[in-house]
Amino acid sequence: MPKGRHHARVLAMQTLCQWDVQKNQDEGELDEFLLAQDGTDKDRRYACELVIRYWAMNEDVDHRISASSTKWDIHRISSVERNTMRVAVSEMLGVGVPVKVAIDEAIDLAREFGGKDSPRFVNGVLDGVLRKIEEETGKTD
Repeated sequence: MPKGRHHARVLAMQTLCQWDVQKNQDEGELDEFLLAQDGTDKDRRYACELVIRYWAMNEDVDHRISASSTKWDIHRISSVERNTMRVAVSEMLGVGVPVKVAIDEAIDLAREFGGKDSPRFVNGVLDGVLRKIEEETGKTD
């Protein structure tokens, strides 16, 4: 698997999927899980940053996803799609990544790990999140 930010996003998504199942938010276990994964220290650090960022703002991130997926309760969205979007929205809300890059990466993750319709669904929801962020900030990316 290629290394770099894409791989870090994969690790972050997989970590959040694991957390969905285990219901455990422990930074020590997060570090242990990430250390057991393939990748560079830089990949694991960025994945850890994304996961911790999501944990710190999970209600806001989940609210934004829910508001833009009006026909789906967030807990009915597949774990891969939900956690891919959580990673993307966490990036969109301020780690210095252009929002279009965060969205494109999420679509790639959905294509790689989700179902046939996942990329289109993820794109649609994240586009809605982006429009709301642009309304709030008055900025367009």
